[in-house]
Amino acid sequence: MTAIFYFSATGNSLYATKFLQKNLDAEIFSMPELLREKNFTTSADKVGFIFPLHYGGLPILVEEFIKQLEMPNAKYIFAISTCGIPYFGRPFTDLDEILAEKNLKQNASWFLRLVSNYLPYRDTAADWRIKIRYKFADKKLEKICREIAENKNHITCEVGKEKCKQMHDDWENRRESLDKNFVCDTSKCIHCGFCEKICPVKNIKRPEGSPIWQKNCVECLGCLHVCPKKAIDIGKITQGRKRYINWHINPKELLK
Repeated sequence: MTAIFYFSATGNSLYATKFLQKNLDAEIFSMPELLREKNFTTSADKVGFIFPLHYGGLPILVEEFIKQLEMPNAKYIFAISTCGIPYFGRPFTDLDEILAEKNLKQNASWFLRLVSNYLPYRDTAADWRIKIRYKFADKKLEKICREIAENKNHITCEVGKEKCKQMHDDWENRRESLDKNFVCDTSKCIHCGFCEKICPVKNIKRPEGSPIWQKNCVECLGCLHVCPKKAIDIGKITQGRKRYINWHINPKELLK
């Protein structure tokens, strides 16, 4: 049995997960859902993790989930990190450290270049560039599926690991302030509740319809990208920048 655990805010990691699900006949599970249900056990002998790259490392939520996951039968463990810029980061090194505490090891890992959703850094890629990235991503996913099916080992290069560790640690230490610059233009907000539903850690409340952040953000930016009226911004830096949801994913799939 192959079990794949995923975390996806704007659809890239879910896109990769569904590709593997179809080609490997795997069962897929949402990490945020399992965290809420406190379900941390799998009997699968082949276990995969698919997640975005956050500040050069593992997303906060992914760290929390994998540390608690019990995998007594796991013989082959793989990971895919979706990203805008591949190879710069240390998500697989961080994952190795977590697995080592469980006397397990990672057999294969890959970066999968798609579309960055981190709007404070830069605007979303042009549509023609996104089309090209989907095309190359599909080809790489086909290769990944073959290697996983054959239980092949695959080591991925990670560049700037020490610099990324410092950057990632500093980011995690600022967790209570990660949402301090999030704002909602209440004149645009239609009180649809998408922002509240997509938040993986229930960090958004809407006592009067519009979102209020609760200082427990993991900075996935799902709320910003899913808003149908572009009412949510991070200060002024994201104003006017193009929102992004993976073109192959229905936004409703991200609202579970």
